[in-house]
Amino acid sequence: MILITGISSNTGTQLLRKLCDIVPSKEIVGIVRSEYYVNQCEIQVEYGDLTDTAFLESLYSKYSFKEVIHVANIRFSNIIMEISEKYNVQRNVLIHTTGIFSKYQEYNSLYNQIENNIFNTKYIDTSYVIVRPSMIYGNERDHNMHKLIIFLKKSILFPLFGDGKSLMQPVHVEDLTDAICEIFKRKDILNEDFNITGGSVLEYQQIIKIISDKLNKSTIIFKIPISLALLGARLAKIILRKSIITVEQIERLQEDKVYSHEKAIQVFNYTPRSFEQGIEEEIEILKKKGII
Repeated sequence: MILITGISSNTGTQLLRKLCDIVPSKEIVGIVRSEYYVNQCEIQVEYGDLTDTAFLESLYSKYSFKEVIHVANIRFSNIIMEISEKYNVQRNVLIHTTGIFSKYQEYNSLYNQIENNIFNTKYIDTSYVIVRPSMIYGNERDHNMHKLIIFLKKSILFPLFGDGKSLMQPVHVEDLTDAICEIFKRKDILNEDFNITGGSVLEYQQIIKIISDKLNKSTIIFKIPISLALLGARLAKIILRKSIITVEQIERLQEDKVYSHEKAIQVFNYTPRSFEQGIEEEIEILKKKGII
């Protein structure tokens, strides 16, 4: 039996669809919080919350899990590992984030503490594989490029904080879930960690241009000095009592987010698509769904 957390998320939905082609759906148990979840491939669904340790333990007691794929929040990785050790689960594939490397990430210290705890614990009856995706995009459910595409479709002007030269390496959700499936099939991959990033390294301003070109739009980029942008963010929070964009978000836009996936290439032949291909596919999806 396989336990999957976060099956209603974008990554979880795409992953589950692919896993059902690899293993019988009756061998998959998924956790969801909402009773309105649509069971897409007739897996076994359990309703509960990962904050409820007793609920988790009841599942491990009820099913003899051989493997856990933890797609939900990184904050639950340590408890997943603890219970898996207790119940002799062979392996846990933990989906984390390259945000752990950011010096601006609000929860950076917590994320590092979680991973260091896993790395420094001697597990006797279980093992782990940590997967760190970069910014995920690829369809109408992503929280990143989806909004950017809509904005660029509607607007002629694009306010850009800073010089726009910070590097990004977004990963397509299909490439991420393909990587997870490859790891799942490779039972020899144990106690390893992989960065799963996109096939293109681009400046932020290049990303704006590529999306605009794919939309057949001419976009005027209006660059705003960082000092002015940070001041505006702070004043907006004071005056409006809410943040249109936070100081951390502005600071993180200036940070290079490029992380090598060479290890994934060497171990399981990871081959992510280019950003141009991936964003074109996402734009087509948004068009078909009438979003743009």
